[in-house]
Amino acid sequence: MSKPTAANFFIESPSLGNSSELYQVLLRGIDSYHQLGNRLIQLAEQSHAFRQFDRVREYGQALSSIPIKSYQAIGRYYIALATNSRGSGDLDKDRKQFELIIDSAPDLYKAKAFLSLGAVSLRARDYQSQVRYSVESAKASKDISTTVRAHLGIAIYKSIEGFHKQSLNDLENLYTLARHSQPVVFFDYLNSLAVELGKVGRIQEARNVSRLVLASPFAFAYPEWRETAADLKAVHRSSVVIGASPDTPRNVLFMPVEHEHRQSSAMWSPAPVLDFQKWKAKMRKDKEGPGKKSRMTEKDMLVRLMEIFTNDETTDEQRQKIWEAAEKIITEPLPTEPDKLTS
Repeated sequence: MSKPTAANFFIESPSLGNSSELYQVLLRGIDSYHQLGNRLIQLAEQSHAFRQFDRVREYGQALSSIPIKSYQAIGRYYIALATNSRGSGDLDKDRKQFELIIDSAPDLYKAKAFLSLGAVSLRARDYQSQVRYSVESAKASKDISTTVRAHLGIAIYKSIEGFHKQSLNDLENLYTLARHSQPVVFFDYLNSLAVELGKVGRIQEARNVSRLVLASPFAFAYPEWRETAADLKAVHRSSVVIGASPDTPRNVLFMPVEHEHRQSSAMWSPAPVLDFQKWKAKMRKDKEGPGKKSRMTEKDMLVRLMEIFTNDETTDEQRQKIWEAAEKIITEPLPTEPDKLTS
């Protein structure tokens, strides 16, 4: 797809309106429909992670206009996701939207659509259907983050039914897999873990986990995380349970937010909760020690960035520069196989 063709695509697409921002960002380095589709998916996922639903819908509309059926189906998924993340009020209509997506979308998005059906069922307080869709999503999933979210759905069902120890056991067993999921999924998992730790009376551990969640760059968009922290802060140390009633569960966000192609592991084992203080001590030791500088893991990089961003000594100007640098990097075109289309 030549640059003039790309320009015509956006100009002639009535669903996109006059979004100059979308036009400018997407045309950089784009020379094929597949590059365009992948860029739109990337932007839709980023927007959904921060709950920017208008943008999710906009990118979904752009995807649905691409003359490739798989991208059109994915576009319909994002449009439905944007609508249902806020709740349309018509649960039957919401279900039908995602059922149609399951019939037409690529396999990766079928598992995501099952998760969304679980979210619709949760709003309807149909917990049997919610857990059934979570199980279906886990079976259909081909990426780590969707697998993690599906198992979170099963854990919240157990929590709603009052089986908090079993729910917590499931979450602790899920830790090893969850730490390799997308960052927002990992933090949502940690919030669920904090809730269930509080439910069984392990309040101090729950508070430690909750503090890490609130230090994440996503926290401003997730008021339920702050509610978890507030509940834990208010609870007396001798208390056994915390939080909202089962009618208003908030320890799991069901809507999927990732786009991965990594195969999920069939097995995982229990692991301890991430100890932020131990990590900081380890990093100080690594800095002080001699020898060649080792490459940081993804988790270490993420926690280090959070430490920098939330440090009182970091100025607002420095935070702005960090954000601008990240935005610049993330919008750079990704290398792809040549599959250019002619205009």
